[in-house]
Amino acid sequence: MPLVVTSASGLNGDGYGALLAFDLRGNAIGKFSSDDRIEDPRGLGYERELSLLFLNSGADHLLAIDAAGKVVRDTGRIAGLNPGGGNFGPDGRYYVGLRSTRSIMAFGKELTPEGEQVLAPKAVPFPRGFAFDPWGQLFLASGIGPAGEGDDSSAQILSCERPFTYATRKSAHLI
Repeated sequence: MPLVVTSASGLNGDGYGALLAFDLRGNAIGKFSSDDRIEDPRGLGYERELSLLFLNSGADHLLAIDAAGKVVRDTGRIAGLNPGGGNFGPDGRYYVGLRSTRSIMAFGKELTPEGEQVLAPKAVPFPRGFAFDPWGQLFLASGIGPAGEGDDSSAQILSCERPFTYATRKSAHLI
């Protein structure tokens, strides 16, 4: 599989609205997939066992793509999803940042549209990214959204312990 990069479009991206492929030297190959369900792509996660790339589409879909660029799994449109970033969690599920809801949901690898909300809605002013440490602790960053949501003077990193209740709030003033 080539190196694959999301190029979001819209308010804060002015990108290509596509999934772009590069060779191992960094030379552009072109679009990795021309599937029209890939619209304003935002988050990527690679699932090693299945050799699939999971992608969050701005068209309110979650997709799984094989090494040839073919969409092999699709949640279908989930009204109001508005996904941001994506990561696989310690339990093997695909976690998706929810931009409008300002929270995170988890989905099984089969990508059925029924996800589980793992943080309460409006957990942060505007989710900017999240990650899990090697022990399964979730860290969620908050900042400014494309329409000015949030407050850059109080950018935060939230630390959440399973079952993902707020453990601590640490201020992370960005420079």
